[in-house]
Amino acid sequence: MKKLMLIIVLGLGLGSVSAFAHEEDEYGYDQRSHYSPARHNGAASQINHINRMLAHVQGQMARYGADWRTRREVRHISGEVNRVNWEYQTGRFNWYHLRGQIEHIHNELHNVELRLRFRP
Repeated sequence: MKKLMLIIVLGLGLGSVSAFAHEEDEYGYDQRSHYSPARHNGAASQINHINRMLAHVQGQMARYGADWRTRREVRHISGEVNRVNWEYQTGRFNWYHLRGQIEHIHNELHNVELRLRFRP
């Protein structure tokens, strides 16, 4: 009986530790999996969106399989996303130029996503 109580107490103790293992912001959103820039404006949300889109497309490549051309294109897009992230984080950007890059990346990722879903 004492062993059973000890196991229950240890189980509850370890369960409560894992329940508090991840952080949530003041609104209850999980902050572990997405990009969190220093500034909070329209650029930040658009950059966050293309980062999530890139991760989604990479997941679809793994799920549906991709030929070498598609993988090469996604590597190129990933480099563009990294450059946009760097420009934004360092503050070395012109908003109009950055917005054009973000739109271009968004369109490229969308096209790759459609090709992955609707391959003959």
